[in-house]
Amino acid sequence: MADGAENVLFPLSGSASHLLLRALQLAEDRFALLAKASGLTLRQFVVLAAVQAEPGLSQSDLVRATSIDRSTLADMMHRMERRGLIIRSQAADDGRANSVRLAPAGVAALNASLTHAKAAEAAILDLLSGTKQKAFIATLHRIAKKADEATEKQAHAERKAQRRQAREEAKQREKAEGGRKKRKRKRATAARRGDKKAKGAANEDGVVAKADI
Repeated sequence: MADGAENVLFPLSGSASHLLLRALQLAEDRFALLAKASGLTLRQFVVLAAVQAEPGLSQSDLVRATSIDRSTLADMMHRMERRGLIIRSQAADDGRANSVRLAPAGVAALNASLTHAKAAEAAILDLLSGTKQKAFIATLHRIAKKADEATEKQAHAERKAQRRQAREEAKQREKAEGGRKKRKRKRATAARRGDKKAKGAANEDGVVAKADI
């Protein structure tokens, strides 16, 4: 057994990320059991709670507020809208974004699931004493803050890269347009020269013709 333990490359029993996932699974299972009749998941409850706290959030805001990845949240929004839990409309300050609000059915589902969400929290926190609960929550807050800072830093870097790319593309378009204008000027100049040569040749032909007469 000792030799086998030494050969384990990544012991999950000591992995913080794995243990946090196990704790989340415990909470999700408790919520799913209690909210079985409604068909609401803990993630959907979290989205409803976030929208209730700040009505009119965009989907990008919800990604940051809930830490649910963009593609998963988009799928959730579609299904929750189809169930009549949320209402999406064009944001007043950004025509490209959707503003999300709770529908009456969403308000009812949120209120009906509050006790289930608290029970899901208790499934984790009740395993700790009062002081350890506070310390645990404080630690999670610090982790979440660091995660938010990292996400914002990455988003800032992406926006900076997009602006740089836009500038480069603008320069390329300007360069291409300048090249087209230059070629057009060359063709016009060549055409004018051609016209002058043609006129010169015509004049010479006229002079020759008069001389022959």
